[in-house]
Amino acid sequence: MIKLKTTMLFLTIIAILVLNNPVPAQRACADQGPDCRLLTSAELKAIKERLLALKAALPVPDPARYPLAKDVDEAYTMPFIAEANIGGGPLCGCSWRAGCFIEKNSVDFPYDLKPELKKPVVKPKADKEPKDTEKALKEALAWVESMQADIGSRIEVLAHLYPHPFLVSEENGKCVDVSDPEAANIEKSATFLSWEGSEGTQLHVIFGPRTCKEVETLRVGKPAPNFAPVISIELSISGPKAEVAELKKKINRQAFVSLLGPVVK
Repeated sequence: MIKLKTTMLFLTIIAILVLNNPVPAQRACADQGPDCRLLTSAELKAIKERLLALKAALPVPDPARYPLAKDVDEAYTMPFIAEANIGGGPLCGCSWRAGCFIEKNSVDFPYDLKPELKKPVVKPKADKEPKDTEKALKEALAWVESMQADIGSRIEVLAHLYPHPFLVSEENGKCVDVSDPEAANIEKSATFLSWEGSEGTQLHVIFGPRTCKEVETLRVGKPAPNFAPVISIELSISGPKAEVAELKKKINRQAFVSLLGPVVK
């Protein structure tokens, strides 16, 4: 009898502790702000599917030349899904005007040129007193340029889902879709925007509406009962100019447009 009472007391204490101490996800959600709430199972499933569909829509470089970088894992490429798969992290949503949404809303895939396809980087000899100073300077400059070329050979394909219009600049009370003075090949409509920067080594593509009113893109102060639709998508590609140009040709616009709209049906 004494043993039974002791067991019951122990279980009661555990129950009280559990009831008075929120689970880690609840605590994490509370730490994010007053507009945050846990996602329902249906919302979690739906947003995971939308992120996977976003991944499938991304243009991919030739895998024979540019495999996925070895120094990344799912926690880097798809952070929300990585956390969901291990049951960790704050699987909760924060609220915008259109409703609840996730903060880790991106997919990011870097690709590196295969080592055997890279030009060898030859470091110049460090002579204490070079006989030909001009030649030594040229060799040093060539080495720096080859190092930069090696670093610049990486391709990165990054995309974000937003529960609000894409934010652009505002100048003199007017919305400015592209503020980069060196932007080239600008293409735009009410629901599409594309431009190239950094002499063709960067490409930016926006699907969906845009706004220059920051208030439309800010979180609200209370949890939203509904899950927000995807209102805009940002796609960014960087890498060698020729590779970026090839990836631009591979972009299936309709595939991205199909990802706009309600997430939970």
